[in-house]
Amino acid sequence: MNSVIKLLSVQIVPLWETIKFVATKADEIDKKDLKPYLNELLHSLLSDNAQCFVRMDEKRTLLALMITRILINKMSGEKYLYIQCLYSFQLVDNSIWEKDMEFIRQFAEKEKCSYISFDSRHRRVQELGESVGFQEVNRNFAIRL
Repeated sequence: MNSVIKLLSVQIVPLWETIKFVATKADEIDKKDLKPYLNELLHSLLSDNAQCFVRMDEKRTLLALMITRILINKMSGEKYLYIQCLYSFQLVDNSIWEKDMEFIRQFAEKEKCSYISFDSRHRRVQELGESVGFQEVNRNFAIRL
């Protein structure tokens, strides 16, 4: 049976190399921005301003990793859970993701969040989100200068 657990801040350092790999892959960080990005992420995880969840199998093999943050919507003042990145080390059935999202939903409710949000340009992540009940709210476009 796969299980999702929230890592304690003291568990971050032993998994830091894996967390760095996942975060830089999922968030697609430019090499020039890597150092400040990773410094901020590590500080946020160690100070509990960001949360790290992992899915493991019965042999305690790491199967997936998710980093979240509890934020405040500047327009509405609502507290919400933002999924910063999500990474799976193997393809899994959507039913597994549904169970993971139920765990995350319960965490968000416990933290008194009004909603859960994520951003992604990856079609598979978007489809996964839609399959567990997320709806597209807006799209973000940018042009580099």
